[in-house]
Amino acid sequence: TVAMDEYLAGLVEELGKSIGPDTSPEGGSPRLSLRAEPMRVTTDQAVSLGVIVTELVTNAVKYAYAPGEGGEIRVVLETAAEGRAILTVEDDGPGLGDGTPKGTGLGAKIVSAMAGGLRSTVQFDADHPGVRAQLVFDL
Repeated sequence: TVAMDEYLAGLVEELGKSIGPDTSPEGGSPRLSLRAEPMRVTTDQAVSLGVIVTELVTNAVKYAYAPGEGGEIRVVLETAAEGRAILTVEDDGPGLGDGTPKGTGLGAKIVSAMAGGLRSTVQFDADHPGVRAQLVFDL
């Protein structure tokens, strides 16, 4: 098994480095934040969750904030009722607009495939002002 909180801490740190330093006075790059409850998952689950987080964070970096515009991208992992957990990736950008995927749509297919491997789907919260993607999965 994998300590998912520790794995996500390393992953978010590496993703933050790839985004670039937040050095410009205008706000620079988006900031990544992580709040993860300690939990263990299988290796297969960890791989799927890691790919999902990477894709969702990458999309938020590309589409949520204009170049040079600061902002925050939050990754949250918490336990839920009945042996389940919830993974949330959210930003405060402009949202999904008309809901049509930007780019090739390959990222959405990858996320959908990884979520399917977890016997789940990624749901988007239409009431959130930016984009909030959530995945509920069995531990």
